Amino acid sequence: MRYVFLPFIAIILPLLATSCASRASAVAPVAVASSDYQDLSCDEARALLGSKRDIENALTRQQNNAALGDAAGVVLVLIPIGSLFGADKSGELAIAKGEVDALERRITVGC
Repeated sequence: MRYVFLPFIAIILPLLATSCASRASAVAPVAVASSDYQDLSCDEARALLGSKRDIENALTRQQNNAALGDAAGVVLVLIPIGSLFGADKSGELAIAKGEVDALERRITVGC
């Protein structure tokens, strides 16, 4: 009778672990063309890069907090709490990383 829940745990636990938010460092950037920013002057591109970096840093903090919350939730109640309540920002972070990369390429090549 003690081993009734063992198959349940063996199946459910890996499923719960895969639905957790990943750390920000594991989120790959989305491909954004640097030509999207070719109409900007160098000063405008640098200013936009600064604001995009601020957004990326804020999303990085939020994503790392979501990953930490998911890990704690899985350990305590077997539920990735952060992901269930929309704390996972991996999509937004991937876009922000792509935009920062594109702006950096634009500035490196065009300024």
